[in-house]
Amino acid sequence: MKIRIAKKEDVNQVWNIGNNVSEFRTAENVVIFWPKETLENCINKDDILFYVVETENKIIGFSIVNLNKSLGKAEIENIYVLPEYRKNKIGTAILDEILQELKNRKYNNVNCLADEATEFYEKYGFTKGKDFAWMDIALSDNFKRG
Repeated sequence: MKIRIAKKEDVNQVWNIGNNVSEFRTAENVVIFWPKETLENCINKDDILFYVVETENKIIGFSIVNLNKSLGKAEIENIYVLPEYRKNKIGTAILDEILQELKNRKYNNVNCLADEATEFYEKYGFTKGKDFAWMDIALSDNFKRG
């Protein structure tokens, strides 16, 4: 297993994985997962950490972290590992990689939305905040369900 920075040629595999995960759905009228163009835009950017996990040249997981350098804050958008590879500490390895990189970059705070993964993050010391409604609006046709 290897965790590495995502490359443009990884986008199709990541999109195929993410687009089939119902937990990523936030609203009925919004796409389930990031559009391919958005994922491509995340490659080699200063404001995004985009990792993939691969084994035997197959991507089995990924993470996307949104960085706000001005606020010293990061938000974990996604950590996902294919179900058949879970229980092998891969999610833990990804989160370790993310947190170490954020510490190296002197970030002060990390948050995430963890509907299905609350216990996973709590084991790391993340604290559960107040319940709230997820609100969004699609400003681009790329994010509207067709």
